[in-house]
Amino acid sequence: MVSKLRAVLFVIPLLIAGQLVSVGDAQLPPTPTKAVQLTGLMGVKDNTKGILTIEHGNLRFAHSGSNADLTPSSMQDVVTGNDSQRVIRGTVGTLSLFAPYGSGRFLSLFRSKLDTLTIQYRDGDGGLHGVIFTSPVGTADAIKYELIGLGAHTSIPAQGDPTPAAPSDTNQLLVGAQDKQSAKINASAITVMMIESDEVTLPAEFQVSLYENLIQQLQKNGGFQRVYREGDQSAADARNRIVLHSTVRGFKKGSELARDVTTVAGATSITVRCEFTDKDGRVLLVRDVNGKVRFFGGNLKATYDFAKKAASVARENVSSATRS
Repeated sequence: MVSKLRAVLFVIPLLIAGQLVSVGDAQLPPTPTKAVQLTGLMGVKDNTKGILTIEHGNLRFAHSGSNADLTPSSMQDVVTGNDSQRVIRGTVGTLSLFAPYGSGRFLSLFRSKLDTLTIQYRDGDGGLHGVIFTSPVGTADAIKYELIGLGAHTSIPAQGDPTPAAPSDTNQLLVGAQDKQSAKINASAITVMMIESDEVTLPAEFQVSLYENLIQQLQKNGGFQRVYREGDQSAADARNRIVLHSTVRGFKKGSELARDVTTVAGATSITVRCEFTDKDGRVLLVRDVNGKVRFFGGNLKATYDFAKKAASVARENVSSATRS
């Protein structure tokens, strides 16, 4: 009798421990998470600290007494740092981005103490935006799963390989088009399409940063009266509007450490083909624009360099006759 009692007392803790393990392995609902909004959230400055929660079915970023909400139905792609690691396979830890915590140094989004949540979403007019959050490691996936359950979309499912992008026929139209444009283009408005990367695999964070920087530089230095995002319905009535399609054609990842130490080695460069078309898709101008970071700073500074050069190309080749 005593031996049976001892056996029961021994088995019960094991059963309880097994139940606790199974509960721990299950996906837990996300809790309020400290985060930094690096870029892309409407009405919020870059590198803003705050708290991410899911409240009333929406993703909320609370910061400085204010809230910015995103509805899952507006999210057309939700990708985490783990997803990006699966995509780029073996290049994890090589892409350094801006300083998310205001430290003045360029930190890697793929360091072990940081996780990323990258979301492409539509505004009320249908315009496409991309926002990048950093948060403590292991927190982004729980938020992603919750958002998907609420109706958000993702290009990279939880299991299996990412959905391959549909092949583009645009390159067939570009054969021989490079540098053929002579007369300046008459345009006072431009629609910027999301950066494509059919030939070169990029993490979602890098793609979104390219897109947001390009829009910002065109707004500041492109000389256009209006710069529209992809899908913005209000662009339909804009006169003298052209469209910019950008495709990554080459990417050479460098080393921030090598640049800091030697100042001559470890350069990062990215080549993007910029195709300017009219609203009906007829090619007006094609330029390959190269972004580089040669000396100090993070690898993603190459995207700023690209965006500035692309805005310069637009300003030099688009007529100012229709601009105010």
